[in-house]
Amino acid sequence: MEKTGIERLAQVLRWLVLVVLICNLLAMPLVPGLAALLADGGPEMVKRALAAALKIPGYEGTGFVSLFSFFLACLWAVWVEAGAGNMVPALLTLFFWLCGVCTAVILWQAKKVLNTILEGSPFQMKNARALRRAAVCCWTISGAALVRLVWWLWQDGTAAPLFTYNALFVPGFFMAGLLFLVMSALFYQAAELQEDQNLTI
Repeated sequence: MEKTGIERLAQVLRWLVLVVLICNLLAMPLVPGLAALLADGGPEMVKRALAAALKIPGYEGTGFVSLFSFFLACLWAVWVEAGAGNMVPALLTLFFWLCGVCTAVILWQAKKVLNTILEGSPFQMKNARALRRAAVCCWTISGAALVRLVWWLWQDGTAAPLFTYNALFVPGFFMAGLLFLVMSALFYQAAELQEDQNLTI
């Protein structure tokens, strides 16, 4: 049987969600190194450090191995610096890890919903629960971004943090959570109607 336009779109979206989920999971180990470097010297420092990491003696030609060892060293440095009183890299690492885990959960819930669309039975209670989990993750990201923004404003003493991506996370993910909650309620109602219809037949 030929797939409908919605099923074809769901198939494409499912593959895109899987690709983004894999990229998200692969980026998680890189977070401490980037957080340490960004806190210590900005993007130029990151470029120089990555270039130097790929030329570690004994690792020539094996860029991945040296890059991996470089980020392991940065992970260690983040927690050593936190113990020495410099909490910025550690807090950045925790913030980005929390956002990364929540994003992975949201993507996994989206994959589950798309799977049911491809099966031809999207109106199920499990989709309502999946969308509710996605809403909670969105609100977690929004709350973490709000805490980081307030801390950053207090630390800087200027309004500059209000003009960063972090300030956009707060309303953006809060509204996304509300949208997921509304969609969850719609799927819940549709699943109840589907169950009632199945019982009457």
